[in-house]
Amino acid sequence: MKPNNTPPRNAQRIYRVGDLPKDRSPAQYRITRRDGETVTANLRKRRRQILDLLMQGPVYCASPVRISDIVCILKHECGLDVETVFYPGDKEAGAGDFGVYFLHSAVARLDGVGVAA
Repeated sequence: MKPNNTPPRNAQRIYRVGDLPKDRSPAQYRITRRDGETVTANLRKRRRQILDLLMQGPVYCASPVRISDIVCILKHECGLDVETVFYPGDKEAGAGDFGVYFLHSAVARLDGVGVAA
């Protein structure tokens, strides 16, 4: 994905745990990787919340909730294809560059609730 200088308008900012999807109960997901391989993942608690969040749209990386730790786990343990696109910060205001996560795996809840591609 080639960025311009502005993240997408639908990029979500997570300021607190209350901004995450509420459901933390176990759920099963089918993840289709870019190479077409499909895996099934059983996720609960914070891992489920972060995958549900990514399924809703792009997400800013920087967060006091530390979502990057969970994104890293989902990438390495589940093979989730998540790209980090970096954008320039406001140098005059002293802000550094920042990233936004984009989900590229096709993900479907196996109980039929929620589908993302």
